[in-house]
Amino acid sequence: MFHKSIKRAVLSHKTLSNFRQYSKTIKQKHPLRKTLDIIKGDFPSVFGKKDNYLEHADIVIIGGGIIGSSIAYWLKTRAGRGLSVAVIEKDLTFKKAQQSSTFSLNQHFSLPENILLSQYGAEFYRNFNKNMFSNVDIEYCPHGYLVLASEKYAENMQYNVTLQREHGVRNELLSPQTIKRRYPWINTEDVALGCVGTELEGTFNSWSVLNALVQRCKDMGTVYMDAEVTGFELQSQRDVMMEGVPPGSFKRIYKVQYTSPEGKEMDIKFASCILAAGAESANIAKMADVGIGKGLLSIPLPIKSRKQNIYTLKGDENPIGIGTPLIQDSSGLWFKRNGLMNETLVGHLPLSTVDSNISEQEYFDTVIKQPLENRVPVLKNAEIINTSTECTDYNTYDDTAIVGPHPYHNNLVIAAGFGGLAYQHAPGIGRAIAELIIDSRYINIELTRLHFDRLLTSESMVELNIY
Repeated sequence: MFHKSIKRAVLSHKTLSNFRQYSKTIKQKHPLRKTLDIIKGDFPSVFGKKDNYLEHADIVIIGGGIIGSSIAYWLKTRAGRGLSVAVIEKDLTFKKAQQSSTFSLNQHFSLPENILLSQYGAEFYRNFNKNMFSNVDIEYCPHGYLVLASEKYAENMQYNVTLQREHGVRNELLSPQTIKRRYPWINTEDVALGCVGTELEGTFNSWSVLNALVQRCKDMGTVYMDAEVTGFELQSQRDVMMEGVPPGSFKRIYKVQYTSPEGKEMDIKFASCILAAGAESANIAKMADVGIGKGLLSIPLPIKSRKQNIYTLKGDENPIGIGTPLIQDSSGLWFKRNGLMNETLVGHLPLSTVDSNISEQEYFDTVIKQPLENRVPVLKNAEIINTSTECTDYNTYDDTAIVGPHPYHNNLVIAAGFGGLAYQHAPGIGRAIAELIIDSRYINIELTRLHFDRLLTSESMVELNIY
């Protein structure tokens, strides 16, 4: 107990002192020079293009996708130009991002954290142009999200709905008879219960969102660096006491090493580093000895890449009307109408039991065909006219995101493993990480249960929303 008290005290002290330690290592600029640099940032067209390869920044974010850029947005929104933020991203074209996807918002979760993050995400996107000071069409389309439950899991759904309503979610439980009356083309023979959201659910264009968010971050002074992270530099801090760490052996990360597209090797000094590199996060964490060290460094960051196939179907008839909600089946199948087109988008929640290397057609025949024909018999002869593949990062430990400081490298804040929830949770995650950095605590949504520490204590955070 005494050692744990020391650890908590050290971590609290170090969080508050990161910026003080960092500022001592950097030569302070003359006030006039500092003012001129700020003016140059405000008027780049007058002073020319600014060098994007910085030597130091208060905050370095690794990963410029939706999570990393959301964190940058909130840091700059909270602290303005008084806080320097640099984002390192190896693909500033974001060609590997989920560019053409229409992402969904829903609140059908069993974890309070996921419910609250989704609620805030929906509010943020509803007011997106106001938040971005822009006039971007993100194709936000409000509609419900209908989840179906089998007899085996109907009680679970009722429990989750009660929890959701306690957190302000507005939804409606539907009997099989009501579902059949509203959507007569749905086979409800093996459906015991349904739940549809009546507010803060819908879809939006993720590519438009990411583009606008990155531009807003740049407008506020965030520097995006086209580079690939290659390592970290550490420095000894012999005065730090931490449970499980031999006295005098603690080493703190303080620089990120990176390589430019031209092959130039450089580094950048920081006070705090945010790791939001998606599926690459585990490999980058390993560069800081996470998963290959001893004690608190012995446990790896369990983040991997996972792909999902999305099929566009077209048949002689499509009973799914424009106002029909996205439907998530009890089997894990999901489907929705594809906008104004007489087409249906179909996918399936990832299955660990299915070989990810099988062909798209084989995946459809093995995983999707039977449950789709069972739930919507009229689509039995629908033809696949297009297939797209999306890759997401997921947490192999419990399939829930890891958010917060690493227990050893407390100036390394992790935000990874969101699976398909990255876009709808990004606004809340960005705000929460900014609170952690600036206020040293969460203010709006408490996310302590999502910290890396749960891997040390074997406390999983499993989302139970498939029925």
